Amino acid sequence: MTSEETLKEFNLRVTKIRLAVLDSLSQSVGATSYSVLQEALDKFDRTTLYRTLLTLSDHGLIHKAYEANGESYYARCFGCTGIDHNHEHLHLKCSKCGGVECVEISEQLKANLAQLPFEEVNIYAKGPCASCAA
Repeated sequence: MTSEETLKEFNLRVTKIRLAVLDSLSQSVGATSYSVLQEALDKFDRTTLYRTLLTLSDHGLIHKAYEANGESYYARCFGCTGIDHNHEHLHLKCSKCGGVECVEISEQLKANLAQLPFEEVNIYAKGPCASCAA
């Protein structure tokens, strides 16, 4: 599904910046930092970019994957809604290359977490990513 079709499916107005953000995050292997997005999408002002990220997150199209030292990292969502962000993975910040990626968690951990009355769970890890560990 194209970014334009995705925006229409979620009843969002199709704008140049929304298309650019979704396209950029869809092409990324891992999460993308705000500063990298800002540099890549420099024809848009930072306030518009920030508001766009909030809107897309509120509607379940992207999520904040990681935040550290004042830098936020964003990744595409698949299967989420504005009401329910359904992420069954952890976010790994690579201690070597600095990248952030989503890593699947075991079925056992998912089952254990499902039995607890959490409203939200965020699991962060730091260490070498698969590429840097090789």
